[in-house]
Amino acid sequence: MRRLRILVFVISVAGCRDTRVTDLEKRVGALEQSVRQIDSERTKTLDDDSARRAKMESCVAEADATFDRAMAGNGTRHGNGYNVPVTVVEQIQRQKQGKIEECKLLYSK
Repeated sequence: MRRLRILVFVISVAGCRDTRVTDLEKRVGALEQSVRQIDSERTKTLDDDSARRAKMESCVAEADATFDRAMAGNGTRHGNGYNVPVTVVEQIQRQKQGKIEECKLLYSK
């Protein structure tokens, strides 16, 4: 009788192994890996956006600096600014705008 109970217990324990738990663990592992990959891609995208934005700001700052140097080089000092002929100012402004447009082409999404 005791042997029979032990045998029934062993069979019931062995028969209760549910393979669905193993499948669920595999699915959870795959989902965790997918989440890590998505987070990694998102971080890379944010880093790329940040780098592109920094390059854009630097490019526009260089256009501004070039404009300021051109104004100083083509005009006479007057108070806080320079007296520059209108036609020259228009040309310098077009060059600056062209450089800013180039910056946008290079560093905008």
